Amino acid sequence: MKLIGISAIMLFWMALTEAHPLHLSITNITYENGKLKISMKTFRDDWEVAYFHYHGTVIDFSAEENWEDPWFSDYLEERFAISRKKGETPIGLSLDSIMIIDDSMQIEMWADLRGKPNSLYIYNALLTDIFPDQSNLVIFEFKESETGIKFDLRKHGEIVELK
Repeated sequence: MKLIGISAIMLFWMALTEAHPLHLSITNITYENGKLKISMKTFRDDWEVAYFHYHGTVIDFSAEENWEDPWFSDYLEERFAISRKKGETPIGLSLDSIMIIDDSMQIEMWADLRGKPNSLYIYNALLTDIFPDQSNLVIFEFKESETGIKFDLRKHGEIVELK
């Protein structure tokens, strides 16, 4: 009986929270003239849940000063990376800007690539350690073509040919 009561309270509490049922990121990557431009859109509150998961304290990422927390850049670098080949050192991505638009967080990054690689390895495990239903969609643009890739709990990496 006690278990039923606790379950009912949990269900009622979950119904009152403003959580969204979809755990998704959409990342556009453009490779042109030796430069990668990356635009990533996620839900701000998913980052806040992830921070709580790791630290046990609440954070508000709508406050700009919280973006400077080392956890944010460390987590982003650990969970999203691009390299010339799988297993190689990732290309250093530079953070350009972060924008909060309603409930979304848009992260803009870039990188210069030396030489002309034949392929790139994209690693995207963003928030899959927090939400088992997390999907990370990537649209990679090169020349006149676009390649769509879906990353999730089971798939974190993909090679993109540059031909």
